[in-house]
Amino acid sequence: MSGRGFVLLRGVPVDEMSERQCEAAALGLAGHVGRIVPQGPDGAPLMHVRDVGADPARATTRGYQHSGRLGYHSDPSDAVALLCVRPAKAGGLSSIVSSVAVHNEIVRTRPDLAEVLHQPWWHDRRTGDGPDSFYLKPLCTPRPGGGVSIAYGPDYLRSALRGACVPPFTPAQVQVMGLLDRLTGDPRFALTMDLRAGDLQLLNNHVVLHSRTEYTDHPEPERRRHLLRLWLTT
Repeated sequence: MSGRGFVLLRGVPVDEMSERQCEAAALGLAGHVGRIVPQGPDGAPLMHVRDVGADPARATTRGYQHSGRLGYHSDPSDAVALLCVRPAKAGGLSSIVSSVAVHNEIVRTRPDLAEVLHQPWWHDRRTGDGPDSFYLKPLCTPRPGGGVSIAYGPDYLRSALRGACVPPFTPAQVQVMGLLDRLTGDPRFALTMDLRAGDLQLLNNHVVLHSRTEYTDHPEPERRRHLLRLWLTT
């Protein structure tokens, strides 16, 4: 939380464990970092990240339900933990980027657009089509003790446009999103990890954005990509 914003822990013996034991290991290890934050409509302590055939084009589909590429984003908690139980046959690489470095680059090169980051944007909770699914929040907010916290997710910003109360993007917002998409792909700020079985990735959502490449699974269900996701408050 006070360093680079990420840790990769290797060697969790998932091959020797049942699914239930993998869940217990993930909860136990992550519990040393922070308190578990419930996820989803049922308030589950962790989420199974695997392709269930959900249509990524549907506005209410979550990223953990399909095999498509995910844009750089942060999760709505202080930290996120991902335990890899099984990798995909091909693809599914995890890329992380310093959102603070990207923010500072925008301040340096486009101070006019940097101001837009601190203005309210409409976000989508993807809990349905009612007004409760949409809320206003700046992309960048001050952090206690100094610095900024960056909450970004282009897929959820774009899907928010379906809300009856949500106006179209302004020209400045369109420019900001294009600039963010370009800078998050810049190798100066990004690091790619090929998570293998037994890898546990921990990320500070305030200063790190993460993405995933598209992946192809094995045909056998027992060999398909499977990660466990936990949200943490520190």
